[in-house]
Amino acid sequence: MATKILVVGAVQGELGKAVQKMTKLHSKTDFAFALVLGDLFNESEANEELQALLSGRLTIPLPTYFTIGDHALPQPIQEKLEADTTGEVCPNLFYLGRRGTHTIDGIKVVFLGGRQVQSEESLTQSISKYHPLFLENEARALQGNHSAHILITNQWPSNIQNGSSNSLPEEMDFTTSSSSISNLCATLKPRYHFSSSPLMSWKREPFIWPMDYASDSLDPLVTRFESLGSIHLKSSQWISAFTLDPTKPPTTQDAQRLAPFTVSTPTTKRKRDVLDPDPYPGRFNPNNGYNDSHRPRRGNKRSKHQNPDDCFMCLGKPTFDASMVISISDECFLTSLRGPLPTVQTFPQLNSTGNLMIIPMYHAADDTSSSARKPEAVQLEYDNMQRYRHALQHMLLSKGAGKLGYVCWEVNRTGIRHFHWQLIACPQELINKGLVDGAFKIAAEKNEYQRFQACPAHTLIPGRNSDYFRVWIWSASASSTNGASGNHPSPIEQADAIASGADDESTYRSPPPNTTETSMYFDLPPEQRGFNIQFGRTVMSGLLNLEHRADWRSVPMEEGDEARDAEAWKEDFRDWDFAMN
Repeated sequence: MATKILVVGAVQGELGKAVQKMTKLHSKTDFAFALVLGDLFNESEANEELQALLSGRLTIPLPTYFTIGDHALPQPIQEKLEADTTGEVCPNLFYLGRRGTHTIDGIKVVFLGGRQVQSEESLTQSISKYHPLFLENEARALQGNHSAHILITNQWPSNIQNGSSNSLPEEMDFTTSSSSISNLCATLKPRYHFSSSPLMSWKREPFIWPMDYASDSLDPLVTRFESLGSIHLKSSQWISAFTLDPTKPPTTQDAQRLAPFTVSTPTTKRKRDVLDPDPYPGRFNPNNGYNDSHRPRRGNKRSKHQNPDDCFMCLGKPTFDASMVISISDECFLTSLRGPLPTVQTFPQLNSTGNLMIIPMYHAADDTSSSARKPEAVQLEYDNMQRYRHALQHMLLSKGAGKLGYVCWEVNRTGIRHFHWQLIACPQELINKGLVDGAFKIAAEKNEYQRFQACPAHTLIPGRNSDYFRVWIWSASASSTNGASGNHPSPIEQADAIASGADDESTYRSPPPNTTETSMYFDLPPEQRGFNIQFGRTVMSGLLNLEHRADWRSVPMEEGDEARDAEAWKEDFRDWDFAMN
């Protein structure tokens, strides 16, 4: 649902004027809440309007949130906040704090007040929550939020003017901007970034971010930056309003510029670097595609801005993390995930998390109009990816003693740069009771997607010239858990018997015997912009009681954990890894 938000520049103690203006605007437009940038109060503790506020004679018309500006909070406000730890100064006025995160009406707000300490060595005392200062490591700690709808900072981010054609006022002093805030913005990629500049106001054109590793959305991430002046300027320079719907992707109609900065190397190495700018991440010309009828039309005209070296799914590219590779075959490979849905404790039968990706070698963005892929090349790639799926079935049948199946899905959308399948182990009981199949169908209906259609599990979807979401569901049948019958080994024993080198090229060309595999898909119409790219993961998080891990960005792994998970996968998969030959 769209939320209307009011943003107010530095009030600097002129509380009566601010309240009067806010009341007038709120009566015309029913705002959900207001945000105050910079200094709400001035340095005078004898301010009559401050006393009127605290005594209840001056009332705030709507829920209003503020943080630290260039000056410490007045002593009466500090005393009030110490007495009431909820952060409420008076009805409808709330202190967010000096730095942190707060969710308001479903909108995630990350805030960082004050100015960065230039020389931390010269700091003689600790910084309280009321002081107008922050340290570099405090700004870096906020990067752990991974995302935000709104970012509020008192200070400007360094280089925010890069790439903008909007001229800067002479009053702006860029020597006071902060690269730590640039890094924070580049990590969070907020919808809106607001800062304070009491002597002037400035707004730049919206800009597009590059796609990050395992991005959960194929819709471009767009940030709109605006800095508001103080209440002493014209009202258009110190007050602003906008509408935000966190359930829908940001509009890109007016966002055709590159992000003005990337993350620089901090004093202490971050876990992950942000990629170089790419103005149209994952988007290519939808009017060009493959010449075969067995694959959906995929974009094949590379953007003139596209950097071929920034694909995090291409082996050998600078942004590829080789430590996450589990197995490499001719046409594709297996990797662990960053922020997997299960943990290493979810499936005790396995050493790994049970969550991986099957990624083709081919970079979809390498297609050109003069050289579309041939159908036989697409089929060869598909067969190799299928072979990995079947090998993983044998592994899970053996390791899980017939108690584990899996769910694998593919999001196939026009313009994607690198296709991949994601696979998650799943208790056989959930699959055999029809709970997995039902959960996907109910979720599709709830999200008003098209109805699932059954399709052969072992082939490409025939005649598809549109985008789609596809899922494979595999499990062992009840007989797979039983022992051998007469002279015939059980499927589990057969899976145990098939190891790398134990068979020829025909190995894993089909599922294990007495196992069940189904597949279904639904179309993604070109006009359907609201598709949740995490749809498969969201459904599985509910089935596995891991809803708190549904968003991969909220469960980041520690540095090196992806490599350790890859090593655990290698240990689990070693005897069935046909690529080791």
